[in-house]
Amino acid sequence: MRQILWQREVSADRWRYPGEAGAGPVVQTLAELLADSGAAAGDAMVGVRLGPTDEVALLAPLLARVALVVVQFEPSGDGRGYSQGQLLRQRYGYTGELRASGAIRRDYLFLLARCGFDSFEFAAGEDPHAALAHLERYSVAYQSASGKLVQPRLRA
Repeated sequence: MRQILWQREVSADRWRYPGEAGAGPVVQTLAELLADSGAAAGDAMVGVRLGPTDEVALLAPLLARVALVVVQFEPSGDGRGYSQGQLLRQRYGYTGELRASGAIRRDYLFLLARCGFDSFEFAAGEDPHAALAHLERYSVAYQSASGKLVQPRLRA
């Protein structure tokens, strides 16, 4: 079972992607979600995956029914996922789980959290426990941010 870092804890992922066996709600692509208006209108939890070229504005009218948004990061170093996370949190007021997935490494976590991501699914070979320790590395940020995961703390 896939392990993720969610709200500063390593846990089993309760979501599944298309083609994966098992129970749990399925994460759809944005195109699938927009085409399946019944899924977005029901009471069931809805998860959606955004690729780098997906328009966040298309998802905005459905955000009240979306429990998980997975933003896919590509290995090419494309930074559009940071902007997508920032838009979801600041412009559209999304309060559900926002997950960074794909080509992310532990040294990206602090900046991802500052953009509003509260869940992380790592590339193969990345240790979520080591990533958690890396996230704790910084305790102060000078600029305001969208994320609640990383907050300055006073030490006794």
